[in-house]
Amino acid sequence: MEIDDLKSDWNTVRPILKTDESLLLLLQENRHPVLKSIRRQIIFEVTAWGFFLVVYFSMFDGESKPIWVNLVVVLSLLVPILHSFYGYFYNKYLTDGTDIVTSLSKLYRKMKSYAFFSIIARLVFVGGLLFFFTYNIHFTIIKYFYLSLTVIFCMGQLYFLFIVWTKRLKQIKELIDNFKV
Repeated sequence: MEIDDLKSDWNTVRPILKTDESLLLLLQENRHPVLKSIRRQIIFEVTAWGFFLVVYFSMFDGESKPIWVNLVVVLSLLVPILHSFYGYFYNKYLTDGTDIVTSLSKLYRKMKSYAFFSIIARLVFVGGLLFFFTYNIHFTIIKYFYLSLTVIFCMGQLYFLFIVWTKRLKQIKELIDNFKV
């Protein structure tokens, strides 16, 4: 296709006109669909983990464990909540730049740190819960078997999370490389 054909095709395309009010509505925080779903997730997680923190002391024998073990479980539950808030603000102020390559480069750097924090948050969360539930347990062979199955399952989740983030980062990196060519 010749450059003149491309120019004429470009000139014949009619964009969908939006009013200034509709564009401003799209930019509002309460109207953004991704931010709305993240807010719902945060509300659900804070409610669920808050409920767990209220009942764990009596339901899961938190009163019979030392205070530092209880602090470990509380801190390990705060990490995913903080991760959710970090994800909300990460998506709220996504990119800014003078051109698409600069914006994608900033997005790539932010996404790398978010992916790292995501994996670490999941590791701390799972490790804290496993530590709390296995503290002062007298292990038998069958209990070691169940614990090893649980650890294998958790490691599988961490591996899957690592693969997902690696794939996302690779896609952004390929986009940046394609624009630089």
